[in-house]
Amino acid sequence: MRIPRRASLALAVLLAAGVVLTACTPADPGTHSTRSASPSPTPIFASDAEALAAAVAVYKKFEAATDAIGHDGGANPERIKPYLSASGYAFELKNFQKLQTEHVHGVGTTVLNNAVLQSRDETRGWATVTIYVCEDLSAVDRIGPDGKSTINSDRGNFVAYEAILQGQSADSLLIQSNTFWSGGGICKL
Repeated sequence: MRIPRRASLALAVLLAAGVVLTACTPADPGTHSTRSASPSPTPIFASDAEALAAAVAVYKKFEAATDAIGHDGGANPERIKPYLSASGYAFELKNFQKLQTEHVHGVGTTVLNNAVLQSRDETRGWATVTIYVCEDLSAVDRIGPDGKSTINSDRGNFVAYEAILQGQSADSLLIQSNTFWSGGGICKL
């Protein structure tokens, strides 16, 4: 029996397609390996404790630089840049310029009273670490051009902040924001 030409052409196409599709199918589906779209990134921090320690280390350097710039009446504020994002630096720069304008300088040393991890998130190679910190300001004062304190007498000695730091490694964390925290429970009195 003879197959019409159109039917034989269609049969040849189907057979060829079947051979191609069979060649693409693994012989044993259990041995087929799958690759994920992206490999699992290595965590930046091995634990919450490590994230907190890295954030506190940056924060302490920030405090020391802030005190030093304050002692110098706001001069050379760029010393604080290694610890702040661009927006964080712009905010702090305004405070230091105010010291210069008002001819005020700081004395004393800020002490980190306590730090608590609020959260840690690692996404796409970036870590965001949010901490609560309490600064002990009992030994800190601001002195005006007349040699007298410019600090209100009702100022408390302890101030709490929520600091958000971001970076791609423990060594690259920068403070993105540092805002007053009124939630309580951070300072050890």
